[in-house]
Amino acid sequence: MGFSTNTFLFVFLLGTLAVYIPVSLILPRLRVTVLLIASVIFYAWASVSALPVLFLLIIINYLAGIAIDRSKKGLIDVKPVTALGISVFIDVAILIIFKYTKFILGISFMTLSGISYLADIYRGKVKAQINIIRYALYMAFFVKIIEGPIVRYSDVSDQIRKPEVSLERFTEGIRRFSVGLAKKVLLADQLGVVAHDILGTSNNSPALAWLGIISYTLQLYLDFSGYTDMAIGLAKMFGFDFKENFNNPYVSLSLSEFWRRWHISLSRWLRDYIYIPLGGSKSGMTYLNLFVTFLIAGFWHGATWNYCIWGAWNGLILCIERWGRRHVRFTFPVIVRRIVTLFVIVIGWVFFYFEDIGEGFRFLPTLFGYGSTWNSGFTLRWYLSQRIITILFISVIACTPIFDKMGERFRKNRLWDLFYLGLLAVSILIVMSSTFQSFLYIRY
Repeated sequence: MGFSTNTFLFVFLLGTLAVYIPVSLILPRLRVTVLLIASVIFYAWASVSALPVLFLLIIINYLAGIAIDRSKKGLIDVKPVTALGISVFIDVAILIIFKYTKFILGISFMTLSGISYLADIYRGKVKAQINIIRYALYMAFFVKIIEGPIVRYSDVSDQIRKPEVSLERFTEGIRRFSVGLAKKVLLADQLGVVAHDILGTSNNSPALAWLGIISYTLQLYLDFSGYTDMAIGLAKMFGFDFKENFNNPYVSLSLSEFWRRWHISLSRWLRDYIYIPLGGSKSGMTYLNLFVTFLIAGFWHGATWNYCIWGAWNGLILCIERWGRRHVRFTFPVIVRRIVTLFVIVIGWVFFYFEDIGEGFRFLPTLFGYGSTWNSGFTLRWYLSQRIITILFISVIACTPIFDKMGERFRKNRLWDLFYLGLLAVSILIVMSSTFQSFLYIRY
């Protein structure tokens, strides 16, 4: 049940709000319980058979958190590091079993949330949550269970205890949700048709190949950031504040900067729970630690070679950049750095898209005119209709800070709320009249 479906919009969301708002006004102590029940229903709607795995992860990490906390206090005869190691091993084992052998929706994000919670207890950053209802909501909150963002317990521990519901937050939540839904159905889904038509065809011209991979590059960002916008908006409606997960990554001047702007919650998770524990930049094995971290990131996305290559590509370029910052004494112009960085990102997305690495390696030369059909001008003109050109133009703008600055200006004038309502209405009409296209990142 994706956020951009009729079922979610008209049945689940409206039904949940119809219960949650009166409860918030009359019995605010039951807010967490209502949200947990709604989250279980949401997950069961996707897969009833996966519910036992959800409950298993919740119970294991709940008990593990208490065990680590008590071991630190000397209340049980187990070393804290041993309790943490066993718990993380179980989490990873569950992830591998249920993601790579029998795919369970949301298993990746639940597992990362559980591991960060346990590691933070071990490090003394948070205390173990004794109330299992609150902890279960942290793990299973429906607004972030499928595609994230990866919310850390330390960021929402107080909010889970008492969600702050207000008219201002609810209004802001609707605005943010409207923007995310529009990104998904008005831009990403339209670009997806172009991208998959081209990338699914062999013997393209270089121009057509570039149009295909650029369309996919834009689609991937707008689809995933659109989901995040919707998740953040929904969270605000229910009284929660989630941190931002994207910050215009395609304007980055380096791949390092890109990873500070793209899927921020995952980038920080990789840094804090893999890169630094491996030794980070202080172990004398900085390059190896960096490369291994992104190799693991690739494997986390999927147990196929294309994701490992994608992770290795990112790790390799990051190592080269780090070496260059230390040893190269001159700096390229901003425009050159931006173009080169975007080129590196796009090449990475080629392997991200083609699960068959043979197809990926066959597609790459096409971008540079090798083994391609140059005489495809008519086909290119056919794809670049006035509608697609308009969508491409708006999509590029939506990937820049211009889009955010426009949003800030709109929020200062309440008359622009009519614009958000109009955007929501148009997006809903598209949802009602079109075939559902799932979010790209839902399988990771």
